[in-house]
Amino acid sequence: MKLWRCLFLLGALVGLAGCPDTPCVADAPSVGSSGSTPTMVLVGEQVNVRFAPSIAPDCGSSEPQQLPSSLSVEVYGPDNQLVASETVFTSNSRSSATVKFRPEKPGRYHVFAAFAPIGGIHQFDLYAARDRISESTAFILPKLCNALERTQHGGWMCDLDFIRDSALKQNFSDGRMAVAGNVVWVAGNSQVRRYVDTGVELELTASLPSNLGNAQFLLATETELLSLRGLTIERVVYDGTAALSVPGQVQLPSTSGMVGTTGLSALMVRSGDRLGIVTNAPSGGVIQPMNSFTSQICTYQIEPSRIVRTADPCQTFSGNVVGYEPGGLWAGIQSFVGGQLDELRWLEWTEAGISQQASLPLGFNFTVSTQPIGPRNWVVPVITTGGGVPVRTRSVVATYSPERRTILLELLDTELVAPYASGALMWTNPNATGLSARVRVRPTAP
Repeated sequence: MKLWRCLFLLGALVGLAGCPDTPCVADAPSVGSSGSTPTMVLVGEQVNVRFAPSIAPDCGSSEPQQLPSSLSVEVYGPDNQLVASETVFTSNSRSSATVKFRPEKPGRYHVFAAFAPIGGIHQFDLYAARDRISESTAFILPKLCNALERTQHGGWMCDLDFIRDSALKQNFSDGRMAVAGNVVWVAGNSQVRRYVDTGVELELTASLPSNLGNAQFLLATETELLSLRGLTIERVVYDGTAALSVPGQVQLPSTSGMVGTTGLSALMVRSGDRLGIVTNAPSGGVIQPMNSFTSQICTYQIEPSRIVRTADPCQTFSGNVVGYEPGGLWAGIQSFVGGQLDELRWLEWTEAGISQQASLPLGFNFTVSTQPIGPRNWVVPVITTGGGVPVRTRSVVATYSPERRTILLELLDTELVAPYASGALMWTNPNATGLSARVRVRPTAP
């Protein structure tokens, strides 16, 4: 810490130590009141943060109450470099002050403020999100959707309905859906089907009878489908003929419990031919604290004619799985029972295993949904924030930046509150009132 900061801190302590012996009400209000501190701001938007010095009650003294005479502020950006800022006292009584600055990069901004000779030191963080509303396209669908995916030709797979131009084109009676490019996979209770969106209709290109029952999870490419049905992982391949083939499947060990609050007994991540199976970690007979989530991920190798368990030991990790992508997991850390998440982590899956790449501390004004994830194959955490003057509620999506090795936030819409999101879309929460869904197509450029 710089010398002048130490001097300010010493001065603040001296200033707060001079109360007489007369009994003093401990919760008596101090001079001034801090305005609401925004927890999330936007890149390029001027930030005005108002706060008040910390001053001890006067304890009934007839002497004029001492107030700070000066204030020094430093604002550090995401790269730990100083950011240009302006600081002013907002009243003649010097009972509050405002710091103004304009964030030019997404990420965390740290504000350090020191009053003198009294008033104390204040430190807090703000997160600058990228405003990408102008880069994302908005659509209205005629119904609400739990799971939503979009083909390259603009068709929507909304739960069991295929929609184009706001009109229902085809309905499926059962199954779980997955979209890859213009290919739509339908993993039904008794049949797996592969369709292609031609831009006009869904054309059935291949199928395969199946007696494995409901699919709980899917990972899809245009020519390959990995499905989890019960304890069986099945690899379905399209080779250009009308009959799909199953060159490999593997039986998983018995699992106990769900993965966090996802509502899923298992889920899959993939890197090349390395497949990771995520399940609830065995307790080993030890009683786990409530809401203390520990998961494990075990490695499988996809070979041309089979799927095999590797000799690598399973890895365990802590945190509630609040999202997953084909190449990794989002885990939320909860510091005490019954409380909300106070940290969000990105865990990347590679051929070397699972490893944490970045984390984002969450304040009390940041809320991440931990509801069951249901039929979605790709879930990106949505963080709802409140704060500012006037108070504004915003829902932003979390995204991992491999170049900066950090978690960034993106604002895609100001009307959607606590929406659902995937790597490609953000849409109206299906529990919302109304009969239609507002959808944003996320920008493809980083």
